[in-house]
Amino acid sequence: MSTAPTPPRQHRYRRRADMPLLGGIRPPIALLLILLLAVAAITALAVGGLRVDETPQAVRESHQYAAEDTAASLRAGLHESATDLRRAAAHYDSAPAEPAAVLTALGQAYRKWRGTVIVRPDTGRLLAARGETVPLAGLDLGQVTDTAPAPLLVPSATGTRLLTFALVSTKADGRALLVASDNLRLPGTATRKEQTIQVLDADGAVLDSTGAKLTADSDRRLVGLARERAARERPAPGGTVSGTLAGGPDEKGARRVAGYAVVASPGGHDLATPLGLTVVSTSTVDGRPGSLRHPALGLAAAGALLLVALLLAWYLIRTLQRPLLRLFLESRRLTRGEQLDQPVTGPKRGDAGRITRALEELRLQLLDPARPPAAPATGRRRRPGTALPLALCAVVVLGWSGPLLLLGGADTAVRVPAQVVAGQRDRTDNAADRIRQALNEGYADLRSLAPALAEASVGKADTLLHDTLAEHDRYRSLYVLGANGEVLAQAGGAPHRTGPDALGPSGVLLLNSSGKEPRIAARAALGGSPAEPAEGDAPEAKGPVLVGEFRTDFLGGLLTRPGLGRVWLVDDRQRVLAANEGYSSFGELPDGRARTVLADARKAATADVVRTGGDPALLAAAPLGGNGTVGKLGWSVVTAHPVAWLHLDQNRADRRAVLAGMLGLAAAALCLGWLQIAVGLPLRRLAANAEALAAGDRRTVLYPVHHDEVGAVARSLELIRQDLERAARRTPVPTPDR
Repeated sequence: MSTAPTPPRQHRYRRRADMPLLGGIRPPIALLLILLLAVAAITALAVGGLRVDETPQAVRESHQYAAEDTAASLRAGLHESATDLRRAAAHYDSAPAEPAAVLTALGQAYRKWRGTVIVRPDTGRLLAARGETVPLAGLDLGQVTDTAPAPLLVPSATGTRLLTFALVSTKADGRALLVASDNLRLPGTATRKEQTIQVLDADGAVLDSTGAKLTADSDRRLVGLARERAARERPAPGGTVSGTLAGGPDEKGARRVAGYAVVASPGGHDLATPLGLTVVSTSTVDGRPGSLRHPALGLAAAGALLLVALLLAWYLIRTLQRPLLRLFLESRRLTRGEQLDQPVTGPKRGDAGRITRALEELRLQLLDPARPPAAPATGRRRRPGTALPLALCAVVVLGWSGPLLLLGGADTAVRVPAQVVAGQRDRTDNAADRIRQALNEGYADLRSLAPALAEASVGKADTLLHDTLAEHDRYRSLYVLGANGEVLAQAGGAPHRTGPDALGPSGVLLLNSSGKEPRIAARAALGGSPAEPAEGDAPEAKGPVLVGEFRTDFLGGLLTRPGLGRVWLVDDRQRVLAANEGYSSFGELPDGRARTVLADARKAATADVVRTGGDPALLAAAPLGGNGTVGKLGWSVVTAHPVAWLHLDQNRADRRAVLAGMLGLAAAALCLGWLQIAVGLPLRRLAANAEALAAGDRRTVLYPVHHDEVGAVARSLELIRQDLERAARRTPVPTPDR
């Protein structure tokens, strides 16, 4: 009595221990499940765990940037004041003058100091004085030798004064000490209604303030804490000390936010560093100004990905792993000659189905060695095989990641707090003020230098121009034009324009209207008084003129500030003259929407969030303004800051969602690609070899490439090939009947 054959299902997973644990089809499926579960956890924590910030980072940064901008302008003003005083005094080194004449010429060229004096440093005797009384009591002037002291802050009856020093040559008393006194004033910083900007000394005393007055003790304590923190912090290499603080909420939920910045250069080696100044910007922030459109998006996405991970793992195990293991067991059964009377059972589709059919044909050939080989499979439509289930898995993961990736596109629903909009407007106004001050300071330099050049010889004039060019990085060239426009003295680059057309009224002007680079210059007459003419009364120059052409990259550097976005300096025809990034000279504004904001900024700075015509952007514009020659030009500064760049709650949630979507795609690409390379492609080649073997190819040796499931099936096929070859040699060749 024969023993009943064991059903295939009872031995389907026998000898699984023969399969590798670190190779084959199992590791990528397990890794895919682990990675997708990890991405689901990250999504739940990073996106689902995000909460509305009561003081959004963009609001805090607006105060930090305001403090940094003010500190930079204040530092530049201190350096400029000291440089102007020392350069003006150096003009008298070769031609000493009377002390009173020195102060008179200084007052005509510069109108920035409240009082000036010239004293003998050894005796303290006053030689000349102009303006208010300069507080010199308590200063040890006897230590002054060949170098002027650094600027100092000294108390006086009318408040703290900033003293700037220079050594000047006088006719009767030789080298004397020139001292200029002024208030430590904040630059023309624009502030919104509820904002306050203060500059404090090393002891915490307020030297100057702009904006709303601080009346609450809690606000003053917050300012003091900001200054103390600034004093404790150490700057990063190449950076300055700055940061933010937030106070506690009041009964209405509003809280006070402060931004601070130390008035010192990044390297800490400048005239402002010893003064120990700190700028603090504060304002009140409404309770919970942030917003999130979909606070439960992260949790929902994490739950969906959890289901996707389990579904994909089940699908891949069912469609790839189990059929491949079944092929291995069936091929092993044939190699051992067990139950050859039982048909081969296995998958019917894809590459695994092709191998199943080939194994069935080989089983029949093992039972009957004289059986003729099967006809080669030709003309049969090629099926996708393993690539199809992998592609379906990729589509499922893409269906989960796609909506998250779309959150990184243009979003017109992100709410921008009013404090951020006002901060962009004020910073744009401050950028315009920096440009205006730089151009006016350059013009003042020329007016101060003009009297010395008028009396100097040609050689001395060249020396004065080269010295001035070396002291300032704002000029690309300095030159003197004669009565007919010919070049009498020159330093730096070649003049852009010469001849009679180059002569004209004093002031700041644009030398060209087209070309590769805008040439912005200042022009001052050498003859007559160096004082600036009255508005609207600038006469044509009758004699030689001094012209200084500004460097375009110097103006671009003034426009470069962190967190301000793209910044352009445009003329009265809205043509670009300078920018903080690449631009086309005399071209139109890259963002055409800025023209609307620019049209509203003819008299005062303005800002608005524009959501049409492209990605949402925070646009602002401010005129240069002023009563000098710069104000007559009609130039403006325009800024554009994409809303997506702002550090807002919704932007942060969108970026984290996009990151989660990218991580999900990366995990799927890694594991599914691994499956295709390690299993799919070898299985397709093995299917072709199995069909060739079933069709009678006994010469092709089947080598297992890897020690995995596919390699195990390949080894079994090789053993079957050897059995068939031996059986063919033992089987006699039938002779035809005659």
